[in-house]
This record gives sequence, C-alpha cells and structure tokens, in this order.
Amino acid sequence: MRKAMKKIYYLLYWIAYTAYANDTKGITFSEGTWAQILSEAKSQRKLIFIDMYTTWCAPCKVMDRNVFTNTEVGEKFNASFINYKVDAEKGEGNTLAKKYSISGYPTYLFINAEGDVVYRAIGSMSAQKFMSEADKALQAGIDYKPIAALEKDFEAGRRDAEFLHEFLKRKKLNGEQNALILDEYLKAIPVSAHKTEKVLMIISENIGMIDTKAFEILANALDRFMNMTPEQQKFVLDGISKAKRNTFKKAIESADKELFERLISAVRQTSYSEAGFEAEERQFRLDFAKITRDAGNFRMIASKEGARLMEKTNEQLAEESQQKTERFIQGAKAKGIKDNTMQYLSAVEDMKSSAEKLTSFHLNEYAWGYFQLIENKEELETALKWSERSIELFKSPVNLDTYANLLSKLGRRKEAIRTEKAAIKLAKKQGIETKELKLALKEIKRR
Repeated sequence: MRKAMKKIYYLLYWIAYTAYANDTKGITFSEGTWAQILSEAKSQRKLIFIDMYTTWCAPCKVMDRNVFTNTEVGEKFNASFINYKVDAEKGEGNTLAKKYSISGYPTYLFINAEGDVVYRAIGSMSAQKFMSEADKALQAGIDYKPIAALEKDFEAGRRDAEFLHEFLKRKKLNGEQNALILDEYLKAIPVSAHKTEKVLMIISENIGMIDTKAFEILANALDRFMNMTPEQQKFVLDGISKAKRNTFKKAIESADKELFERLISAVRQTSYSEAGFEAEERQFRLDFAKITRDAGNFRMIASKEGARLMEKTNEQLAEESQQKTERFIQGAKAKGIKDNTMQYLSAVEDMKSSAEKLTSFHLNEYAWGYFQLIENKEELETALKWSERSIELFKSPVNLDTYANLLSKLGRRKEAIRTEKAAIKLAKKQGIETKELKLALKEIKRR
C-alpha cells in the first residue's frame, strides 16, 4: 500500500512539475560556475548566451521585465543556447567582464564552448530585434574561424584588404583594438576608400592615438563633415574622441608632458570653434593635473572656473537651459523627429535643467579635486562653498559625498557623517550602488 501511495505521489509531483515547466515563459537561465557552463555547452554542442548586467542598470531591468519573459524569445533561446546570467560586479562576473572587455550594460555575449566570443550586442531592444540578434549569433557561430588562425595568417605576412578587415572585426568582437593591424589595412586600400562609411567605421573602432594615419584621415574628414551621412559623422567624431582618450591615457601612464601638449594641439586642430577648443583644453588640463596630483595647475584652473560659475545666478542658468531646450526642439523639428515619443519627451525634460546640472557637475568636480589635492583651510572653505552650490543646483549622491568629505577634512565630523548618510539614503532611493559611499562613511568615522 505504501509503495502504491509513493508511486501515486511521485506521479502527481511529476505531472505538476511538467505542467509548471511547460507553462514557464521566457528564457531559462542555467546556474553554475563558468567552467560548468562551458562544459555544458560542449556536451550539448550549443553556443552560450550571456546576459552581462549590473544591479543599477535600468535598461537591464527593462530587458528582464519585457523581453526575457517573452514566450517567443524563450522558445528560441532555450532551444538554441545555454543561457547564463552574469552580474558583472560580483564573483566570477567581475573576472568575465574584464576578460571580455565589457564597457556598457546590458551586454549580450554569444560564446562557443572554447570560450571565444562569436558575436556580441549591447543595449535595450525589442523582442523582435533581440531574436534577430540571436539569428546573427547563430550564423556567426557557423562561420566562426578561430582567432589563432587569423593571427597565424597575419604573422605569415598576409596583408590583403579583405583579410585585414575581417581580422579587425574579429579583434573588435573580442573587445580588442589594434592600431597596428589598422595601419596595415589603411595601406592596403586606395585613398579614395578613406571616405567610405565602411572604412570610417573600422577606423573609429580600432584607432590608436593621435600620431597615426588613422587620426589624420579623421581630422581631414572634418572639412567635408556637413556633406557626410549621419553615420559617417558619428564614426568620425567617435574615432577622434577615442584617439584623444587613448593619447591622454598614454600621457598619464608615462607622465609624458610632451605627448600631452601634442594632444592639446590635436584638440585645437579638431575643435569646431575657439570656445569649443578652450572648453576641451581646460577639461584635459584639469584632469591631467588632478590625476598626476599637480595641485598648482589644478588650483590655477579650478579657482578661476569655480569663481566664474559661482557668479551665475539661478535666473541666468534658467535662461541658458531654456535656450538649449528651444534649440533642441527646433533641431528635432527640422530633422522630422516625432515630438510625442518617450525618448523625445525625456530629452526635452532633461534639457529644461541642463545648464543647472552642468554647472553643478563642474563645481562638484572642482570641489572634489580640492579635497584630494589641497590642504590650505581657507581654500578648502572655498571648495565647500562650491560644493554647497553644486548641491543647491542639482542634489545627487556624488556631490553629497564630496560635501561630506570636505566637512570631514575641515574637522566638522558630525556634519560630515550626517551628510554621508544622506548620500547613501539618496543613492538607495535612486537605485544606485552604495558600496563606495558606505566605505566613505566608515573612513569619515575613523578620522
């Protein structure tokens, strides 16, 4: 009797479980270590789909809620891939994010059983677009040629344009940039091809520093900027910006002031106006001084700019924001952009306080630099005023944290603790990670 009852119990359990499983909608994500996931992919002969997310990423939550739960998406992904969800800031996720050069969230990686990326995509998208990306990934998996084979061909001297273009695309897929291969590619193609969208895109993705043929091509392209397609314009601007960042990073790493000054010359060469050049130069010089801990140069720039921004009244800032909003609306209208979409309405809403937010950002930046570099009490009091004004214009966990640290450095411990707690509370309310703020609170309490 007992055995019969047990059989009935297990039968009912299995029926219930099967009914639940069949009713489950959306993507089913596997659990386990990365090594176990790779092993499973090998045994099932499937690609791995990784959703690389963070807890603070709003688009990640949109995908979780609206796309990953979609029945059609679930059917496609569950049949085609080993699905794996990875928090990029926890445990193995941190290692995987570094290994695969993750720079934005959500990032979707499609990886073979050997651990090689065959396709990647990024950002929030519709269910239909997401399934289209899955189809591209499956095809990429079929067409995949190991990177080692491409490396071997390159080392053997293969330099035809088609091969080099494919090699660069694969490097990009793995999150790598390769200026050397890019130089070889530019030698292999005719000068007339430099203007094409295909070449501008590959330059933008792989450009090194400013002292390169690739940067020269992009800088020269600015002369015909207004005659380009929007995509071409994007590639040119993105490539120039990336080359400047790469050069700045190298100048910092090597403490090379000559390279830094060449960067400033490149900024002048590629700026659209004198005012634009001055603003970009000022920011680079400010960042260079802060990172190299050059208190004198940081003070020289920040004190002048801080004083200028403090003179701006609420009325002046409101007028600046209104003018920016009006220019945005006129520009959108001229381009035929619909004025009833969520994206448009959100952009207009942001524009309404854009001058206040930008001023707040810069004042906080100067105040934080003073906290890091300056010891003079009178100058720290000035920085505290910048911080107060920053919070008044646009309160955020970041500028509250700056204010708390300045208070602490000035010996106002109780106020500092209270302010840091307010920063943590606001961060929680806004869904922002609080780990660094909590560490700052501990440090303030220890001082």
